Amino acid sequence: MYNTKNTFNVFILWVTFLSFLYVPDNVTAQTDSTFIGKFNQEFSARIFMTQKFVSMSLENNENLDLEYSANNPMGIGLGFSWKEMGFSLSQGFNSMSDPKKGATKSIDFQYHYYGKKVTFDFLAQNYKGFYLEKGKDDYTLFPNLNFTRYGLFGQYVFNGNKFSYRAAFDQNEKQLKSAGSFLLGGGAYYTKVNFEDSIRFNEKMYQIGPSLGYAYTRVIRDKYFVTGSLTPGMSFNFENLKSKINVNPTLFFRFASGYNSDTWSLNLSFIMNRVYVSYTTDHQISLNSGNLQITFIKRFDSQSKFLKKLPVF
Repeated sequence: MYNTKNTFNVFILWVTFLSFLYVPDNVTAQTDSTFIGKFNQEFSARIFMTQKFVSMSLENNENLDLEYSANNPMGIGLGFSWKEMGFSLSQGFNSMSDPKKGATKSIDFQYHYYGKKVTFDFLAQNYKGFYLEKGKDDYTLFPNLNFTRYGLFGQYVFNGNKFSYRAAFDQNEKQLKSAGSFLLGGGAYYTKVNFEDSIRFNEKMYQIGPSLGYAYTRVIRDKYFVTGSLTPGMSFNFENLKSKINVNPTLFFRFASGYNSDTWSLNLSFIMNRVYVSYTTDHQISLNSGNLQITFIKRFDSQSKFLKKLPVF
């Protein structure tokens, strides 16, 4: 029998290594104010529409390409920020999902932290109920397809004094000049998949591994920006310390584009994480999760008439 305690310790060791990437920003990064600027207003309110994407992909060498997708409804959210602190809440509406695609039961928590020198992405997901699109309005339902994933992905931003992830995805600061940065980090995941239909794939595994990527923001006419980030990597997959270790590829992609005026901003962002749970010459199986979001932000200063109308507690 294998020692589950040792397996867990290896997993925790890698998560701890990722946490060492985090060092307070005021220690590691002195912002170059000619590249990254602040907004004059201290407060901001935002409204956004969000669409989460979750799927399991199966490809093989016989040109088979299947995409089992969750039926996630579109969500609407609100948020409020003060300086670099903020919170937001969103709610999905089942009435906005297509009933022909079946029912998906899910718990999906995602947290994305963008610092000057580090980024962290935390995932806690459980999905049951997927569909396969065979043609227009032609769906095959898989109500028993279930997967669970807990993950932590971290990156060190080498050029964080000139390149800002915050400007692209949080928009609590602004990129003044075009800049890019190399990225170094890695991820740690626990994944469990139960699929009795069709391919009969049942696995549970730990996945740890490094990644290397690059991010770049192009500033256009001072107020427009386009940001892209691509981070390929690898993961060492194992069920326990005595099991065979498989090496599979991973991919983390981010995109953002928007407009910043003096008092408001409009932003489109997309995040996609792909982790392969099986990768052989015969077939490849990957778990994919993503989030598409459109956000409108209105900024206020402390003397704003709007803020003075709010009740004081």
